[in-house]
Amino acid sequence: MAYFRPIRPFVCAILAGLTLTACSRQDTAHSSKDAEILANPGSPVQGDWIIERIDSDADTLNPLTCQTANGSWISGTVINEGMLQMNNQTLKLDPCLAESWEISPDQLTYTFHLRHGAKWHDGEPFTADDVKFTYDKLMDPKVDAAPTRSYFTTVKSCDVLDPYTVRFTASERYFKTLEAIGLLPICPKHAFDKGDPDFNKNEFGRHPIGTGPYKFIRWDTGAQIVVERNDDYWGGAIHYPKRMVFQILQEPYVAAQLLKKGQIDVFEAVSPILWKRDLEGTHSMSHLHEFEYSYPAYSYMGFNLRQPVFSDVRVRHAIDLLVPRDEIIKQIALGKYATKTSGFDPPGAPSYNHAVQPTSYDPAQAQQLLSDAGWKNDHGDGILYKEGQPLKFTLLYGSGNPNAQKEAELIQESLKRGGIDLRLESMEFAQLISRIEDWNFDAVIAGWTQDVHSDPWQLWNSADADVKKSSNSLGYKNAEVDKLMAAGRLEYDDDKRAAIYRQVHQLIHDDYPACFLTNPKIITIVDDRFQNVKMFTPIPCFDMMTWWVPRPLQKYGN
Repeated sequence: MAYFRPIRPFVCAILAGLTLTACSRQDTAHSSKDAEILANPGSPVQGDWIIERIDSDADTLNPLTCQTANGSWISGTVINEGMLQMNNQTLKLDPCLAESWEISPDQLTYTFHLRHGAKWHDGEPFTADDVKFTYDKLMDPKVDAAPTRSYFTTVKSCDVLDPYTVRFTASERYFKTLEAIGLLPICPKHAFDKGDPDFNKNEFGRHPIGTGPYKFIRWDTGAQIVVERNDDYWGGAIHYPKRMVFQILQEPYVAAQLLKKGQIDVFEAVSPILWKRDLEGTHSMSHLHEFEYSYPAYSYMGFNLRQPVFSDVRVRHAIDLLVPRDEIIKQIALGKYATKTSGFDPPGAPSYNHAVQPTSYDPAQAQQLLSDAGWKNDHGDGILYKEGQPLKFTLLYGSGNPNAQKEAELIQESLKRGGIDLRLESMEFAQLISRIEDWNFDAVIAGWTQDVHSDPWQLWNSADADVKKSSNSLGYKNAEVDKLMAAGRLEYDDDKRAAIYRQVHQLIHDDYPACFLTNPKIITIVDDRFQNVKMFTPIPCFDMMTWWVPRPLQKYGN
């Protein structure tokens, strides 16, 4: 899994230092000639740039230690690669840096035959030593890679058999072992022979080297990340845009204005309010395409269970009953761009337990639970107290995100009516992630995406509750949940594993470590000069590296 990218300052010279050469297409309205070209675009050609708005900066471009969705995709798919890759259409594993592989009958030994001729972007050859180096660093507890490491708890060794063969050995079966090993982004061993010996701080995180289809060009902190097509890619000339520019714009309204002016090409996860108010039906949409789709992610208000105020499950349950989910969906998602959820899997997944209903707003039951827990309104200020202490806590959320701000304000108003003093604190996304990873928070509005074959272990296992920078930042512990999740990891039958995870869903919901809020419906807008814009299913995604623009409509020179 990866951190969910919620809808999240404008830099005047955001592309300073990059030479832009405009073609004949200067404005956003289609001329009759442009329309004719789009009607008959011809064959795919290389060239042009894609400029995508992203809502927050990456924390690092080291794919092992990156914890943000934006950084993970750029570093782990665009620049670096794994031995295998997930096919967007079939969701099967295809060859990548490994040409073939074998699995022993007992599912404990995995042998990969690596691709000859693949090179790192600096020209050095890719070999088995790079795979071994990456695995060893991943398993080093001093390396900030706890979320990924949680998928390798059963993998006990990686051995180099020859320069192009590696063998992984597992201590026990796990249904995701091949996926975990195969999709692990490989890092170049030689790149870490210089610079800071601390893997977490090595300059590779700011200047990555990969084998992937695009090479790193520059990273202007808070402004943009730029990559350029790798014309020496082992896979051949199968990618079309010359450059991809990931333009960091926290303020959605600014991004919308740039989109309408044709200054950015892709705006993912547009706020429904922004879409209805500033984009839908406007003249500017004449050069834009809109896509709407349900996305396998959920938002939540999570509690830091290490804080004494949340030690009583009755308090957590009462807070959950006071969250106005219907009002959140009505005011923020306009009643149609989100649905309520009761757990961590998407409602369409077999592992989602539909018997567990999303919590309904019930202030009367909340008051009874808080009273039973010893909280009384006996100070005359409308706030509940226990042993002289008020029931209060602070809720963190990302700045530049009007949805999260409105969501936090609605929750604050509702909890105030219930006698709870909720303080709000917003901050930039990188600071928010740092606070979460260091357990320096009371509660937080955040979210997660789910992967293709979901395993809740990463988020909810008890051992990681005591590991900083792990994904169990809430500090959740439940021995029965651990036992069930461990059983699920050993189960290769999809239906039987889903049944186990439905039990996990029930138990976690009943512990109230978080208020599960909504599953989103995403709005993404793309400039229509791009051809081959396909949305893959069942996991909605785009492959921008395969988009192309007819030569006369290309906006940026090479």
